[in-house]
Amino acid sequence: MRRPAEVRTPPRDWRRVLKASYPFLRTQGIGDLLLYGSQAMSAYMKTPLRSKDLDLVSSQIGPQHHEALRNELAKTAGFVVRSSTIQSKTLPSGEMKIYSVELRLGGRPFFVEILDRILDGKPLSIIAPHVQTVTKWGLDLWVPSPNAVVALRLSFRPPEGISPLNCNRLNAFIKDQRKNLDFKQIGRIITQWEMSQVVRANLEQLHNRHRLKVSHEAEILATIKE
Repeated sequence: MRRPAEVRTPPRDWRRVLKASYPFLRTQGIGDLLLYGSQAMSAYMKTPLRSKDLDLVSSQIGPQHHEALRNELAKTAGFVVRSSTIQSKTLPSGEMKIYSVELRLGGRPFFVEILDRILDGKPLSIIAPHVQTVTKWGLDLWVPSPNAVVALRLSFRPPEGISPLNCNRLNAFIKDQRKNLDFKQIGRIITQWEMSQVVRANLEQLHNRHRLKVSHEAEILATIKE
């Protein structure tokens, strides 16, 4: 699927998509549905982030759920469904399926993407110890813990790595959530997930290309090195 030019949607709009999608998928028997990506950060932040898509993760998602979600969104007022696709991506730790629905919100493109694996193709079970329920926007959501959110944002695989935008967003999240973060624990999570090499490479590239640093990265790296 070829995407239109990237446009970031304000929170008031993507929250409407979340409120239509998340409870519906839960009623379809998906019990491990996890809020992911920038929305996972927004679930904890005072000021939610703009986003180009809604990221969810479930090991239980299948074509029948994908079709049902497309049909549900198509009949929701204010949403225009343009297309839906299922893509497979071969990654170092396994094959990931991406279930996508392309929408138009007020004429702007927006995507719902549901992944059946995380990071470099690892099963969702690796993040299970670091998931908690958060009540936000009138919904009870499964969300990675603040520590796991930071670990995930540091672990983007190349070539994406950590962009300047993602670095600035992560630093804003760390500042916002400082009292809820344990940087040694973040390092231990990264090590458990076997993403240490990727994180080191991402941070080095961020320094060399953009002269940027992630807040408290030295504390995280020190634990990874141990």
